[in-house]
Amino acid sequence: MISTVKYIAFIFAILQSFAISAFAQSNIQEDAKFALIEARNLNETAVLEGTRWIIAKEYLSKAEKSMSRGKYQNALNMANKAIHFLVLGLEQKEEQLHENQ
Repeated sequence: MISTVKYIAFIFAILQSFAISAFAQSNIQEDAKFALIEARNLNETAVLEGTRWIIAKEYLSKAEKSMSRGKYQNALNMANKAIHFLVLGLEQKEEQLHENQ
């Protein structure tokens, strides 16, 4: 069974490959749209888990503003940064803070 964080990390890796290839693609708007959807979904999960970092919230907000202004490359970049920090927050929750002795 794949853990939620590993699944999320896998999705993040796929989105990162889209972000890298976006420079060669003509449809950055679609890439930004999908990255923003993923960031929003991760944000909802992080809120429920109590793992959302402030920086992730800020990047998500910037991504949404950029998207609404038609700045798709910036929206893609900001959404991917939000995804990165949201995944880190979720991964951190799974890690034990102290080893049991």
